[in-house]
Amino acid sequence: LARRVRARFLFASTSEVYGDPEVHPQKESYYGNVNSFGPRACYDESKRVAEAMCYAYAQQEHISIRIARIFNTYGPRMHMNDGRVVSNFVLQALQNESITIYGNGKQTRSFQYVSDLVDGLIALMNSNYSMPMNIGNPDEYTIENFALKIKDLVGSTAPLEFHDAVIDDPKQRRPDITLAKLWLNWTPRVSLNEGLNKTIEYFRNELRVKHHSERNIFFPPENLHSSNTNTINSQNHNEF
Repeated sequence: LARRVRARFLFASTSEVYGDPEVHPQKESYYGNVNSFGPRACYDESKRVAEAMCYAYAQQEHISIRIARIFNTYGPRMHMNDGRVVSNFVLQALQNESITIYGNGKQTRSFQYVSDLVDGLIALMNSNYSMPMNIGNPDEYTIENFALKIKDLVGSTAPLEFHDAVIDDPKQRRPDITLAKLWLNWTPRVSLNEGLNKTIEYFRNELRVKHHSERNIFFPPENLHSSNTNTINSQNHNEF
């Protein structure tokens, strides 16, 4: 389609192409440290292969492509049960359940708010830069500190619960966004506290809706209406 209409093509790649990086922070020129047969390999390698295919096709068909290597992103409208660390921690904190951490919690991640990602993608599409580019927030947090921050923002008293580490889980993850600053004049603008507060409020409302829906399963509105109607009919019958 991009070839037929001469459109610019955007491929949403991922920071997972860097695997468990031995270079920190990660620049786009870093080839990564990916275990090609580990339990995470199918996702990591599929993105690496897709990047290569994009460039091969671009050279063959002379189309314009953009590749964004997206780092951890969060925000309202995330699915509550998607298994990602932000949704897991927020959901557990709101329900005052133990907050589950895999590993010792010292592994690091960088989290960007969804609107910053969108701004970065638009800027990349409008740019003349055609090589891979990191789109992420360079502020770095340990998973343990991140969990404690969410606990504090929610006001939860839930304890942290540590489990065995996941195989090939990266020990550190932080983007070098020098190229994004230089070529796109882009840097993230939403602070972690601001973004998390918006996300927490969204999840809190989603839980209210979920609980309301579950109540309606046991007490459907039509049953309540039928019950009220029967009562009224009984009262009318007694009046006569």
